[in-house]
Formats: sequence, C-alpha cells, structure tokens
Amino acid sequence: MKRMNKSQFALKMAKAGAVGLLAASVVATSAYAQSLGGFPIREPGAGSSGSSGSTGGGSNKKGPMQIIVDVNGPGPYKTISGAINDVAEGGVVYVMHGVYNESISLEKSVFIQGDRGPGSGVEISAPMNMPCLNFAPKDGTAHAVVANVHFAAKINSGADACINVHQGVFTLKESDVLGSGVRPAVKINGGTVMLEKNRISAGSEGVYVAQQHSLSQSFIIDNKILQNKVGVDIANGTRSDVVIAGNEIFDNLDAGVKSSGYGSASLIGNKIRNNKGSGVILDKYAKLSLVRYNEIAQNTRDGVAIPFGVNGVIEDNEIIGNGGLSIFLRDGLEPKITNNTIDNNGGDRCSKKDRRKGRC
Repeated sequence: MKRMNKSQFALKMAKAGAVGLLAASVVATSAYAQSLGGFPIREPGAGSSGSSGSTGGGSNKKGPMQIIVDVNGPGPYKTISGAINDVAEGGVVYVMHGVYNESISLEKSVFIQGDRGPGSGVEISAPMNMPCLNFAPKDGTAHAVVANVHFAAKINSGADACINVHQGVFTLKESDVLGSGVRPAVKINGGTVMLEKNRISAGSEGVYVAQQHSLSQSFIIDNKILQNKVGVDIANGTRSDVVIAGNEIFDNLDAGVKSSGYGSASLIGNKIRNNKGSGVILDKYAKLSLVRYNEIAQNTRDGVAIPFGVNGVIEDNEIIGNGGLSIFLRDGLEPKITNNTIDNNGGDRCSKKDRRKGRC
C-alpha cells in the first residue's frame, strides 16, 4: 500500500470535500428548480422534509432567503406581507410591478426591493387609518432596507404616519412617500434611520423626528421634501443627533426645517427655498445647531429664524431673497454667525420702527 505524505493527504481530503459540496449544490439546485431571475418562487412552506422551510446548507434560519412577490403573476406570493412572514431573517423580498393594497408590518431584518425594470412601478396603498409601513422589530438590532417603492396613505387617514419607525436600524432609499395630509409622511420614533434619495410629500410634516434616546440617530440625505406643512420637524423632546444634508426642501406650506429638539441638528448643503414660512427655525431647546453651506432662498418669511437664543453656528450660507429678515434673532444665547452671503431679503430693508409695527 502506497503511503501518502501530509500534503498529499490534505489535497485528497480537499478534493473529497469539493465533491461533497458539489453534490450538496446539485441537491439544493433541484430543490429550487422553479425560479425567476435567480429568485425562488416556491409554495409557502415548501422545502425538504424536516426542514420547516429552511433554506438548507445547515442554516438555522427558516424560510427561503429570497422570495418574489407579483400581485399580477402566477406565483404563490401575491402580497408583500405574506412574503415577509415566510422569508428568512435577513432575506430579500423582491416585489414586481403593481399596486399592493396592504399595510406592511416589519418585525425582523429584511430587504424589500421594488422592481427597477420598465413598468408602472411598485405602489403600496395603505387601507384607511392604517400605516403604509410600520417598523417595530422585537430585536433592537434588526435592520430593514426598503428601496424603490411608492407608498401612498389615504387622504385624511387617521394613521399615525405613512411610514412609522419605532426602533432598530431602518433604511429607506429611492422611494416615494405620499402622506395623508393630516399626519407625518415619515415619523421617526427611535432607532437609527437613514432616508436617502426619496421624494417625501403631502404630510403634516414630511419627516417628523421624535427620537427620545440620546444614542438614536437620523440621517436625512439627498431627498426631495416638498408640499408638506413643515418639511422637516425635529420635535421638542428629541434627544438624538439629526443630520440633514444635500436635500431639496421646497414648496412647503410653513417652515422648511424646524428644530426644537434637545439633540444636535446639523443642516449642511441643503437647498431650502420657496417655503411659505421661514426657511429654517431654530426654536427653544435647540442648543447645538450647525447650519452650514445651505442655500436658503425665496422663503416667504425669514431665512433663518431664532426666536430663542441658540448657541450654535450659522456660517457659509447663501441667504437670499427671503421675504423677512435674513437672520431673525431675539436676545439670548446668540449663535456664531459668520461668512454668510446675505442679499435682497425684504426684512433687512425695513427700519426698526416698521418691523415693530409689523409692516414688513
């Protein structure tokens, strides 16, 4: 019998392992033979015996890792909620074009991806008095991502918000959120939240931030926030850090951005224009505000209004063509104001006497 040295023995075992993996792959492939675009479309709960819907491969996660939903198609999944119930923790729900009349409840890590191909798009139309999407995971570390979906709340719905985030980590990107008119389009109650490249409109607030924990964070980046009552409202009791950067905040019926929270609010590189109130309001409890590199223009009232003293920084902004003052200040803890471009603001041309009498 020929003896093998250690390296030859290791090579033989590696080859044997590769054969075993190949065999397992063939079995797994046959189990998921029915697929569309690489995503399995199986009957809910289908799988090998004793797997309880497991994806196999020794994983202890139940359910498939990817599911396709098509409200108009032949597959078993016609509702997003059904797919979310069955998909494994951390799995992907791919949603084909169509209108989905349902309210989505998320309590685990999942990625919901709307179809990017040509067609009518993916619309989630919530029933009356129900949120479009509610993210309230039992595990505070759960992370949900939603991309390329249109959310629409019913007009004058009594739901708390179209999209409501309670805790965990939540990302909404490249989506459209249409509020009910009387409630926020997006409400952030807790957790860590990223809103990126969305269009947010028709809410009492476009984004309402009400996080109570000092370790919570919100990042509102590169969105279009328009035709709400207030564009972004950082609420009185908020203790989280909020970053608002690179957004277009325009055509809102009141202020573009209002901050009265206890945490820090950073407004960087936004275009805040054509709002019917002031461009930015730093109110009462706002203490650590940073307003830098913004274009604050053509708002009906003041460019920046600070009705109570705020010890923040306002610098390197363009504050142009607003109906009121460029920067309105009351006596108190004045922020550092430096290097702003200020021009053609209506209130700056008024005399003190005219301002006292409310003429301008």
